[in-house]
Amino acid sequence: MRMLNPLVLGVASLWVLVNPSFADAQQPLVRLEVKPTKPAFGVWNKPTVLRSVEDAAKFFDAEALASLKKKVDFKKQFVLLFAWKGSGGDRLNFAIAESFPEQIFFSRKPGATDDFRSHVHVFALRSNVRWSVRAK
Repeated sequence: MRMLNPLVLGVASLWVLVNPSFADAQQPLVRLEVKPTKPAFGVWNKPTVLRSVEDAAKFFDAEALASLKKKVDFKKQFVLLFAWKGSGGDRLNFAIAESFPEQIFFSRKPGATDDFRSHVHVFALRSNVRWSVRAK
């Protein structure tokens, strides 16, 4: 019976390696390397919440939307789209509190430069995750 547990664990690990989208769906937060092609800019601390492919189609072209659909299971996840214009030194940070369901806190470290740049960050969050923005 002791050999069964490592075998089951090994098979489960192999399943996750072979199916990376399955692993991503289990993570509380996944950073997505896809950029919106339609205007999405607003205030940094009010991200756009996308809960369906139809919502995402308002901001992404066909190619980006196809990529997004491969990476996000909208039945189990939703997308946060942060898009703002500000100092080139602005940084978006997040912290994940170890609880269940996890809590994710987003914050911005303002840049010190006067240049004006576009910032876009796209994240997939598991649907039961709680999130908030801590304005600084």
